[in-house]
Amino acid sequence: MSSGKSPYIDVVVFLAVLVAGVVLVAVAHVPVGSIATFAVGLSALYTAYQRKDDGSHRDDDK
Repeated sequence: MSSGKSPYIDVVVFLAVLVAGVVLVAVAHVPVGSIATFAVGLSALYTAYQRKDDGSHRDDDK
């Protein structure tokens, strides 16, 4: 994790995705299978965001 971020950002993101899924199922009556796809997509976006901030992916190694 980069030094400028709060150590609780992962928990906040997890809870935001969880709450969004519950709201979509309970209020919008979205099928649970669609929520799983939604969560996987958000997870991939968050992983890409984390890698960008951590600097663990370097293009100058070529």
